[in-house]
Amino acid sequence: MLDLVLRNKLISMNKKHKKDEQIKSSKHFPSSTREWNNSIYVYNKENLNLIPTTALTSINIIKSYFSLFNDNIEKKIRTGRLALKFRRLSSNKIYISNGEFKHTNGKVIINLYLFNRQKNNYLLAIRKLRSEIASFEKSSKLKKGLNNKKSLHKTIDNKKSLYKILRKSFYQKLKAIKSEGLSTLERFDKEKYFLIGRLKKDGKRTINNYIDIYTKNFYKNFINKSLLKIQFYMYYLQLNYINNTKYKYTYLQYLKEQLYKLYNKQVEFNLIDLKRFYLNSDVLSESITKKITRNRKNIRRYLKKLENKVKINTNISFIHKHVINNKQDEKKDLTVNNELLKKTIIKNLKYKDITGFRLEAKGRLTRRYTASRSMSIIKYKGNLLNIDSSIKGLSSVLLKGNLKSNVQFTKLSSKSRIGSFGIKGWVSGN
Repeated sequence: MLDLVLRNKLISMNKKHKKDEQIKSSKHFPSSTREWNNSIYVYNKENLNLIPTTALTSINIIKSYFSLFNDNIEKKIRTGRLALKFRRLSSNKIYISNGEFKHTNGKVIINLYLFNRQKNNYLLAIRKLRSEIASFEKSSKLKKGLNNKKSLHKTIDNKKSLYKILRKSFYQKLKAIKSEGLSTLERFDKEKYFLIGRLKKDGKRTINNYIDIYTKNFYKNFINKSLLKIQFYMYYLQLNYINNTKYKYTYLQYLKEQLYKLYNKQVEFNLIDLKRFYLNSDVLSESITKKITRNRKNIRRYLKKLENKVKINTNISFIHKHVINNKQDEKKDLTVNNELLKKTIIKNLKYKDITGFRLEAKGRLTRRYTASRSMSIIKYKGNLLNIDSSIKGLSSVLLKGNLKSNVQFTKLSSKSRIGSFGIKGWVSGN
């Protein structure tokens, strides 16, 4: 009996030991750059004092590089001049997160998360212009009958068709000329009835002259409009090309030269392009601060739109499955294809799904200018819980002593005419 009791105890102890080992192996340790923005080890501690200031200056240089623009091409697209203040506050830009710096003896590795909203806007404009140019081509094919005088004579025999042609020409003139009131409309009405009267008196000889004038004017307007669309299409293609070249070595080498002067080391970039702006808390909070500084009266509308845009994955399995790797399983894993390996790797990645976000805006955000008061607005969706520790019961790491490893936190401040305000942003993942 004693042997059986001891045997059962040993089996239960082995099972507990295996489970503890599995739990320890599943514990996630984030990178050192997540703990602090700079990961460095130096013998002389006085060198550490300059690292925060150099990191700030390097981020400012990188942001200024990615916000470069070609004024000669942008002038041709815009009708008016865009002031530097509104250019800085515009959302048509490349958003950059705070850098993660890893220092070694010979080089500095900088991790940057980018969201290229400018490229998305250019591609959208190019698609619209393509569709408009295609519609112009279709309309020209349909209206080739205007060149054929026989078909026009048949349509002009009816008085109704004649009135339609005259109405179209007058409506085109009305659209082209800026109306200054009812006087312009009355003047065009008088001209219309005068022309119709002359056409009735003169007969068919003058009708042919009017047809020729109408066809010439139609094709002149068509050519001018289509050429403008094609020109804008080419300008947007050029701007899109300039935007893409910012990621290439031909221009990044000049940025590396400037950063080499700061660190006296070689610089290496890891540029991570984000598909959605809410995947990084720095980009999320910066985009909303620019909108609020531009027009703080619509802050609630901006936050409501942001809440609808952020997509949270609610279909996350909270059940933790312990995996035991036997020798037979290892042999099977060797025969697995590359596609299956990719799937298993992607499944085991941490923080690939967004589970929640939180935004807090505090400061002078009222609508009125006089006697303005400070107010606070909070927007929250999903949750900021660490699923590993709160639901699965696994031990988790805290960053900087109090921050959760699954949460990104950003704190920004900005100014408006009536005062300053601050924004705090949290984004959680699993």
